[in-house]
Amino acid sequence: MTAASTSLDWARRLLGAADTRAEGGGVPWAGEKVDVERYWAEAWRDLQHRQGVLAKRARLAHASWTVDQSAGLIQFERANGELATAPVQIIGSWNPAIEIFSWGWDHPSVRTRLRAFAERTRWFGEAHALPELTESRQRATELEAWRLTAIALKVNGAVGAYRGPTEGPVIFMNIGELTERG
Repeated sequence: MTAASTSLDWARRLLGAADTRAEGGGVPWAGEKVDVERYWAEAWRDLQHRQGVLAKRARLAHASWTVDQSAGLIQFERANGELATAPVQIIGSWNPAIEIFSWGWDHPSVRTRLRAFAERTRWFGEAHALPELTESRQRATELEAWRLTAIALKVNGAVGAYRGPTEGPVIFMNIGELTERG
């Protein structure tokens, strides 16, 4: 861990007052240089908007979840027995006990195929000299873990994000379109 946690301070200040209007939407980063402050702000607004839509449509608040890393899918089971699945990418894990975020691109338990979005986010970080996206582990609050997940969502054009609690770390993921089954 180095200065990545302090480099998130500017993002915290900037994004703390961001509104919830989504701009653009779903267009992945194509490798171009961007205005980083604007991109972070847009990522946060995109996440808030998409999570609102996902919450209303998917009703996942009390659903149990599992990830099949071989298939690249997350499955949700609602209390009424209905199932929903979506393509999934593991962005990283956040340990609430020690407030450390670990990127999925460098996590030994994440299969290669589920690291692609995290890896692309690292490339974005390298292109824009953002250590919080290129250092494998860093101090972070849960809000900062959400913000890192938001930038991954925008960089990759994901449909939404999911915070998967476990008995240990919290897994942050980007998800694709949900398929619902009765």
